[in-house]
Amino acid sequence: MTRNFKNGLTLMEVLISICIISFIASASLPVLHRARSKAVIAKTKAIINTIEAALSIYETDFGDYPHNQGNGSQILLKLLQGPVESDRWNGPYIRFKKEDIDEEGNILDAWKNPIIYKYPQTDYDNVPFSIISAGPDRKFGTKDDIGNW
Repeated sequence: MTRNFKNGLTLMEVLISICIISFIASASLPVLHRARSKAVIAKTKAIINTIEAALSIYETDFGDYPHNQGNGSQILLKLLQGPVESDRWNGPYIRFKKEDIDEEGNILDAWKNPIIYKYPQTDYDNVPFSIISAGPDRKFGTKDDIGNW
């Protein structure tokens, strides 16, 4: 008795398998994109919260926040990470990785855009200083900006 079975899959079985896999992948991509977007926003909020906490410790040591007109965050890198020639400086208050800093010395958000620090500021009543990321659209002054207010 000989059996005449072929090993392998038919072309129809392969095509159906490819269609099912493609459908599952296309249905899951938007979900993955939304999850990644939320994660990047959460990372930027965490960066801002960490800077805010470091500034609070700095203010405890020096009695005031670093003055800056909102043209970047270079001053924060210098004063929070240090070293600073002062008897009152008890830092570093925060440490940054090289990939979190741009060529000009600005602290970067999760989209690799500079974060803006401004003190004193008059835009928000509930905070003495503002720390702002341009957000997902990478443009300042839009509704998706992320800040400490």
